[in-house]
Amino acid sequence: MPWLLFSLPAGVITDRHDRRTLIIAANLIRSVLTLGVAFVVLSQQGILPDPDAVDAGAVLGTDALLYSMVLFATLLLGFAEVLYDNSAQTFMPAIVHADRLEKPNGRLWSADLVSNIVAGPPLGALLLVAAFSVPFFVDAGTFFISAVLIALIPATKRVPKPASAGAAPPSWTTELRIGFRWLWNHELLRPMATILGLLNMLGTMSTATMVLFAQEVLETSPTEFALLSTGGAVGGAVGGWTASQIAQRIGSGPSLYPTLIDRSRRGRPLFSR
Repeated sequence: MPWLLFSLPAGVITDRHDRRTLIIAANLIRSVLTLGVAFVVLSQQGILPDPDAVDAGAVLGTDALLYSMVLFATLLLGFAEVLYDNSAQTFMPAIVHADRLEKPNGRLWSADLVSNIVAGPPLGALLLVAAFSVPFFVDAGTFFISAVLIALIPATKRVPKPASAGAAPPSWTTELRIGFRWLWNHELLRPMATILGLLNMLGTMSTATMVLFAQEVLETSPTEFALLSTGGAVGGAVGGWTASQIAQRIGSGPSLYPTLIDRSRRGRPLFSR
């Protein structure tokens, strides 16, 4: 829902404000939200079931207050993620020369895959065994550390967009309409955006089905389910580190062909998040 509702507004916000500042702010917001969830879960620690009881199916009923709070926090975290991802992807060209973008972009996505799919789920499963609140505290800490690391990057000078003499800058809604109209009339980006949107939708459907299949048919534990994703993550990490060399040899366009064919066969989204 955040990606559906907030992608275009986030683009306008990213275009109007300093991206480094937006990245820091988004991560601080995510840190505070996750820390709030952690403390609420910690306050309910005495009445929550332990992980073994959850795996055994011995839990009946739902804590409506805790469930609603987690849903609301997840929605806000999603909005912050949209703002972060939009800012992070457009911040890269400000600190890397244009003809070298493929290499840092590949390494950025490789690091994302390794942390989110290879290292993250098994670590989360191990932390969950200690207590339900522990993964939330660790997650809040990682958001804060990320904000600090981004703050250490030297600020770059923004180049203001040219404006007519004496003319007031366009309103937020006007920029939103202009951006959407520009995208819709672009012969290349319009079909690419449509295709990527459909691929992401199908990939999400596949992932959601895989979770249920693993739990109900394969009867995997949290750690076993995490291991199911490591193969794709390892391949993605290798691809990210070699993408620039491949693109230099055969070109950026031809490099996309096998990727699209592979994604269509596996039902995976072309871009994460």
